[in-house]
Amino acid sequence: MPMAETEYQHLVARIKELESRSRVWKNVGLLVLLTLGLSLAANLTAQQKTQEELVHATTVEAQTFLLSDAAGRVMGRLTVRDGQPSLELYDATGKLTWPMKSRPSPGGAK
Repeated sequence: MPMAETEYQHLVARIKELESRSRVWKNVGLLVLLTLGLSLAANLTAQQKTQEELVHATTVEAQTFLLSDAAGRVMGRLTVRDGQPSLELYDATGKLTWPMKSRPSPGGAK
């Protein structure tokens, strides 16, 4: 049973449309893949730079060190008051729970 010319033209038109859609989806997929690849490369580069910028110090100096929880509440303080070191610990409400001040040495400072 031979195919009529109109049926043949209809099939050719459908194939051309499908090929066109296929090219569009291939290009979209390639664009998405390229975007993901570039994003991943940028992320890895940023992570490497962050790791290189870590500071490794042997000495840290300050007049006061604060210990705080994840919410930012001060839970402890190491400081110098009146020329003497002082360590204070606080509870969740901010109330001082453990004060410790250094004791003067029995013969004076040497």
